Amino acid sequence: MYFHTWFIYKVIYYNIDWINLSPNLDILVIDDNIDIANFVKILLELEGFNVDVFNNPFLALEYFKLNPKKFSLVISDVRMPDMNGVEFVAKIKEIEPKVKAIFMTAFDVSNLKLDIDKYNYDVAGIFQKPFSAENLNKTVKELLING
Repeated sequence: MYFHTWFIYKVIYYNIDWINLSPNLDILVIDDNIDIANFVKILLELEGFNVDVFNNPFLALEYFKLNPKKFSLVISDVRMPDMNGVEFVAKIKEIEPKVKAIFMTAFDVSNLKLDIDKYNYDVAGIFQKPFSAENLNKTVKELLING
């Protein structure tokens, strides 16, 4: 009973219009810190998105290769062992150029922009850690629901 009350509250409070949601609300989140990845997953699932989480960029890339049309958005940490987020998103965009990307980083954003320019692709957003749940939710909704 509690879950149903909570769910109805979320729909009314956040004015979620379930009828007009895009059919593809799937998001891939990759962060080598699984706690951060799961935090992002919970935030976005509360807003009605479908989220798959990985803490290994190679596993995430293999999963994406099996489901390239599934995801509308990739949210990636920048610094990860073995493959950084900029390289990871470049590989994702080679497979599916239409997928949107957001980066999360605890480091200097100006250096990140230089790295992204090397690969010549667009990024929908860069979030400096720690970031607010409200800003992340707003950006994701704008990208996937409003267009």
